[in-house]
Amino acid sequence: EMLLVSAALLYGIAGPAVATRLLSRDWHVPTGTAGRPWVAPFAACAAAFVLVGLSLLPSATGAGDAFSRDALANILVSEIARPEIETDLAAKDLPTDTGLVPAGDTEKRNVVIVFLESTRAESTTPYNEELKTTPFMDDLADESLVAERAYAVLPHTSKALVASLCGFAPPLDTKNTESEPGIIPARCIPELLGEQGYKSVFFQSATENFERRRSLVENFGYDEFYPLESMSKEGYQEVNYFGYEDEIMLPLSRSWLEKNGGERPFLATYLTVTAHHDYVVPDRYPMQRFAGDPLLNRYLNILYYQDRFLEKLFQQYKDLGLYEDTIFIVLGDHGEGFGEHGRYQHDNVIYNEGLHIPLIIHDPRDPDHRRIEPPVSELDILPTVADLLGYRITGGTYPGASILDPPEERTLMASCYQERTCLAAIRGDEKYVYHYGNKGEEYFDLSEDPHERENIIAEQDEEKIDALRNELLTWAAKVEASYEQQREESTEKTGE
Repeated sequence: EMLLVSAALLYGIAGPAVATRLLSRDWHVPTGTAGRPWVAPFAACAAAFVLVGLSLLPSATGAGDAFSRDALANILVSEIARPEIETDLAAKDLPTDTGLVPAGDTEKRNVVIVFLESTRAESTTPYNEELKTTPFMDDLADESLVAERAYAVLPHTSKALVASLCGFAPPLDTKNTESEPGIIPARCIPELLGEQGYKSVFFQSATENFERRRSLVENFGYDEFYPLESMSKEGYQEVNYFGYEDEIMLPLSRSWLEKNGGERPFLATYLTVTAHHDYVVPDRYPMQRFAGDPLLNRYLNILYYQDRFLEKLFQQYKDLGLYEDTIFIVLGDHGEGFGEHGRYQHDNVIYNEGLHIPLIIHDPRDPDHRRIEPPVSELDILPTVADLLGYRITGGTYPGASILDPPEERTLMASCYQERTCLAAIRGDEKYVYHYGNKGEEYFDLSEDPHERENIIAEQDEEKIDALRNELLTWAAKVEASYEQQREESTEKTGE
């Protein structure tokens, strides 16, 4: 063991310099190499092999192999560990030619989808009865279908919108790829419902310039888009660097519903922004004490404000006589971290505080309370909408399933926002997290440890973990290949 530690220390101190000098020929191999030019390159390769081998040694501290590697070695190991994946996808592998057909009694009711910015399940009353942050949501849950364990696919708003509205995993990158014209390798809810005679509208209290949101909404197939620029700011407060408080959407929503509500069935989508950091509570709402930590308390007060917005939105539909003819889907786009695992906000929070979201489906004509126990995903929203309206999907297959009857046994995949930072697989009560060598792998029993405090990776069978890792890497590779293929096909169609 001492020899191993000494070798590792020698590598850490001198390894990179030795490899660099050998490869750059700043050093000469002192062995009389005249007439043998192959010796120096051979020595450099041998030294590199030894040094990389040392970098791959397990951690002497027991932190896990990946945790002990340096950055270069992590990249190499991630590539070596990556399974041989066939990423040539046939057209049938992507739901780009899908449609809806009636499956018996089809009723064209209105659909409202409300995305609650940065709203984690554990901070809402339906999922944590000790917190009285969202009393309206709690009352709503008592007359709704509630998914106990709903998860975001990637904790970033634009990615969550793709997953939920298109039923397909978003691009696993930070380049805002999803806003490129024609890039999404799936047909989305607005387009599918548009073919069934629905009109569609998207409201948000954020600026349209943030992450090219207008282009993204166009990709989804919405007929109309109303960002912050479309709304009067008088009487409403700015809450962060790209948006105003959510109630700013209410007047324009009412105007649109008054004009279009009785014309034909519609899909209306609302995206809040107030709960996004910096967690600014509008001045007219007095702060309450929900938590001792000031930052967390501000966030919880924001959720209380957002709950008031939600209540006013529902009341608007009641006042306009649209409530009974409308199915409401309310969900968090992603969660929010407050240092529970050393991470804040959401982009790379792969733990429950970042992925576990509230998901409530409310049908005024069927107010029975039901809790869905199996894990579900944002990818399930699209097939659920089809199911709720009495349609079946033809012409292709989406990866999700209807929440009304979710599979008991399947693996849900999730990713961090930053490329090659982390991935997670959730199967039943078990969760595996892969960190691309940036830190040790993790494994949690969510039934006993819902807050993911005890990493039990050492207790797991090695073959089981290898299979999970390969499954995650295969999923990520296929997602990447799907968007690349869609980009190529879109370029061919436009002739660019």
